[in-house]
Amino acid sequence: MRAYGLGSLPGTSAREAARMVLGETGDLVHLPILPQRGLDSHPVGRTASLLPGIPVDRGPRGWVLRPGNLRLSDRLRRDLDVCEEEWAGAPGAVKVQVLGPWTLAASLETPRGHRAVTDTGALRDLTEALIEGIAQHAAEVSRRMGAEVIVQLDEPWAARLVAGEVPGTHDFDRIAPVPPEELGARLHTVIEAVREETLLNLCGQIPPWAAARRSQARTVLVSADQVRTTALIDALGEHLDSGLRLGVGIGPQHRDLHAILREYSPSEEAIDVVAEGPFSTFAQATQTYRAAARLAE
Repeated sequence: MRAYGLGSLPGTSAREAARMVLGETGDLVHLPILPQRGLDSHPVGRTASLLPGIPVDRGPRGWVLRPGNLRLSDRLRRDLDVCEEEWAGAPGAVKVQVLGPWTLAASLETPRGHRAVTDTGALRDLTEALIEGIAQHAAEVSRRMGAEVIVQLDEPWAARLVAGEVPGTHDFDRIAPVPPEELGARLHTVIEAVREETLLNLCGQIPPWAAARRSQARTVLVSADQVRTTALIDALGEHLDSGLRLGVGIGPQHRDLHAILREYSPSEEAIDVVAEGPFSTFAQATQTYRAAARLAE
């Protein structure tokens, strides 16, 4: 088993976060995401800073695809400087987190005020830029840290997109459900293009397993407390039986993990233990990371 954190942590100190991540999960560290510092440290802002040729600026409701003078990459570069200093060649692998194409496009607005996920051209351009941005980011992290890079694709809106539950930007702006096959196919395009090991993160939701299966992700991350239905339990069992891997997200209370392990009795190599949160305090995050590491021993 491997143990690692999902990504987001409470607090505003990149140095404190980098030290904790190394101290608790050692061989597989991750770049900390600290949303409490502001929009440019939110997953949307962090991922937008990686997109070559795609100008993004703050708008009245969030992020907008338009030229702006924000230097979103400066914060990420400073965070990398801190991690490079604190880790000093210690980790065997470094995990980076980026939003997947669907959640990214659902979180950005076009200049006309619609979610980019409703614009075929914008969705295509964002996907292509994301692939290029991930490659550049992974190469820089690998060079700086001297370590293998693992890419985590975060799709927290996947289930809502499939169910047609993502609201438009106004009352008359309806967003049609995205077929699981279509959602999974675009994820597969990104996963196939990324040369590094890629994790598909579907934590925090009842995972749309048809889309996950179509993505052909080798490792899928799910929240332990969201594995409820018999159909989903069977689907996860088939995933493990086919030689693929599962990351199980645990919060401060991690009883559900033991139920999953009893259900499947998977090999240790097939399971990752993921400190997921949400965390109300940094101390709580530290305790959960420590618990994940113990469970993975």
